[in-house]
Amino acid sequence: MVSQLSLLLVGLATILLVQRSLRYFLRGPNPSPLPPGPPGLPIIGNLHQMPKSRVWLQWHAWGKKYGPVVFLNMLGQPIVILHSAKAAQDLLARRGAIYSDRPRLVLAGELALKGLHLLLMPYDAQYKIHQKMEAPLLTPRAAISYRPLLELESRQLLFNIVKGGKSSKGVDCHQQIERTTASITYSLIYGYRLLTGHEPEHARAHEIQKQFAAMMVGPNLVDFIPFLHRIPLPWPWKAKAERHFQEQRDLHMTNLHRALGNPGWNFAKEMAASPERRQMSEEEFAFDLGILADAALETTVISAAWFVVAWLTQDARSGFVARAQRHLDAVVGRDRLPGLDDRPSLPYVDALVEEVLRWRPIGTTGVPHLTKVEDQYEGARIPAGSIVFANQWAIARDAEVFGTKTEEFLPERWLAEGMPRRPEEGAGAGAGASCALRDLPSVGFGFGRRQCTGRHVARSVLWIQITMLLWAFDLDGAVSPETGERVEVDPMAMTDSLVIRPAV
Repeated sequence: MVSQLSLLLVGLATILLVQRSLRYFLRGPNPSPLPPGPPGLPIIGNLHQMPKSRVWLQWHAWGKKYGPVVFLNMLGQPIVILHSAKAAQDLLARRGAIYSDRPRLVLAGELALKGLHLLLMPYDAQYKIHQKMEAPLLTPRAAISYRPLLELESRQLLFNIVKGGKSSKGVDCHQQIERTTASITYSLIYGYRLLTGHEPEHARAHEIQKQFAAMMVGPNLVDFIPFLHRIPLPWPWKAKAERHFQEQRDLHMTNLHRALGNPGWNFAKEMAASPERRQMSEEEFAFDLGILADAALETTVISAAWFVVAWLTQDARSGFVARAQRHLDAVVGRDRLPGLDDRPSLPYVDALVEEVLRWRPIGTTGVPHLTKVEDQYEGARIPAGSIVFANQWAIARDAEVFGTKTEEFLPERWLAEGMPRRPEEGAGAGAGASCALRDLPSVGFGFGRRQCTGRHVARSVLWIQITMLLWAFDLDGAVSPETGERVEVDPMAMTDSLVIRPAV
């Protein structure tokens, strides 16, 4: 027998669908058409056409068919997908006053995090206070001051890999890269290192990240019918969200109190002395630090893992590893380790880092934006209240910007004309020191006013780790103990979540 609750949900859903559809279809006359997109059905729009996994690939296919700006109707909710670097820059960056807000996410944003997640906050005065507090510690100049720590932990990475490789158990290189990045992150933000990568607080943070990602990407009824959470019924997702919030809060508050009591300098102490800190609660402050740590752990570790996948699957075609190692031999030599001071003389490694971020942008769909008012773009109307996605997978494959071979891993696409491709073309150790990379769109850190503020530090961490690995090792694929043959790595094997990880 159908329960009263089920009937209630069906009734509420029907009312909401009719309301949204009437608002969508019964607009007054407007001379400007909507952007092109796949034709949908009455009421549900394009809902039936959305894939259950790897949505960015279907979006990319629509972008190829309909153009750089694609319109979808999801149950009356206008969705706009951007597929070119030009469209993303024009709208999200140059018209940031319109496109910098966030859509309402009831489960992940309001219930599970009580509005405390900076990534999901509306673009308002309070958001700007939080951003202003963090920004001075994440500038390019600030990133330079963290070089000793980055180099120390990257040298520890090499030591751990070599030591582990000599043991009978072998070494998990990915776990060592993860420990290195986590230790850098916790040292900067909270003032303590992670010596093994298996510390309880790090394990808890990992588990909480997984829970949050599931809430962000899963089909959540309360996001479709927001007022459900105000109905006093024992909704299972409400209890789950409350548990998640308490776990996040406990972790972030514990880390904050530990950071303030630790000797020496850290982000927490520096921010605690800022005028912005006095404009927020201790809980808000703790969440800011925790979310900053979560973001740092996600981006650099996964990008480093994709670099290893590129090494194993793409180098045979393009030879980028040998080329990078020749540059390192010419600039650094074999009698010392590379450091971040060598970076101006190693533009090819910079190009390699940018190509990793382009080839596999870990946040494929980006975090959604929201239009505050109606807008016009290239003759098309973008309704107020539209949810706007920058499909970073498609943007990274924009042939007009990156050339035709966008599926291949080619660091050379970032090198300016006349930049030395080989060490012998330059002047010894200083080769390339005065060269800059081509001014191509950066992929992977978002666009406009909501661009990731930690991108400068993240690039430095990724650069020193990749440089150390290239300098120290030659890498080959694993050999199956059963067959004795090399295990093939699929570069398209990836997880389907808020961020894409190699599934190898």
